[in-house]
Amino acid sequence: MNSAVSSRLKDRARTRKQVDNIYDNAVRAYIVHYSCESFYDNAGGGSKRVTSIAVRNLNSAQTKSWSIHKSAELLGFLDVISEHLDELEFHMLNGYFEFLRLHHDCTFVHWNMRDENYGFAALEHRFRVLAGEPFTLSDERKVDLARVLVNLYSRSYASHTSPSGKKGRIMSIMEVNKIADLDALQGNEEAEAFVHGEYLKLHRSTLRKVDVFANLFDRVHAKTLKTQAGFLDIYGVHPTALFQAAKDHWILSLIAVLSGLTSAVLNFSRLAAWFK
Repeated sequence: MNSAVSSRLKDRARTRKQVDNIYDNAVRAYIVHYSCESFYDNAGGGSKRVTSIAVRNLNSAQTKSWSIHKSAELLGFLDVISEHLDELEFHMLNGYFEFLRLHHDCTFVHWNMRDENYGFAALEHRFRVLAGEPFTLSDERKVDLARVLVNLYSRSYASHTSPSGKKGRIMSIMEVNKIADLDALQGNEEAEAFVHGEYLKLHRSTLRKVDVFANLFDRVHAKTLKTQAGFLDIYGVHPTALFQAAKDHWILSLIAVLSGLTSAVLNFSRLAAWFK
């Protein structure tokens, strides 16, 4: 078996075990997602303003969220949001980082929150810009669901455009699995909502996406997630990979067992006939 196949199988086995471990300890696992202004309309080169954050417990489905809209209502600025954006964003991020500090020993499942452009580090940087002191979550507590899907199903698990033409793998995998996209905005729609000051719309999109990611994670664990990857995309053609496929799918395992029994019966019949 070549090193590429061996590495792929090891990554797949490790990822499957990781998913099972998280699910077994779901009470201490959260789905996290956030929305922010557009990455592409950034002539000044500054960090992007965060508009909403949500975390959803994988066991209870209870969701905690922070947003510019919620902070505006709490602080009495609902009618003058645009005049207090820094103060409202600080209030929102402060709540999020306090939650993170209190749950630092939990696992946080996310979607591509990997760097200072979009990710945990981006949230930390943004809070520092607003003169806050962020809490830094240990990397071992972060699990990227997007990478989990790649490790288990290959990069072919979903196209970058859904069957109906919506942009992004999130929308694509949702559509393939018939998960409703009500309130879930595409990237360009989130940018447009920010420009128009539709902070409640952005908040609803963030809440919807943590629900979607929890749904996807449940299906990954149950091995019922539908993808656009073919059998060879996932397993390849090496015999060891095919054995792994049989372990993953009970129907293949049953066929293998029945084939073995059939072969044994035929061999026994031949042997019996030889002694007659």
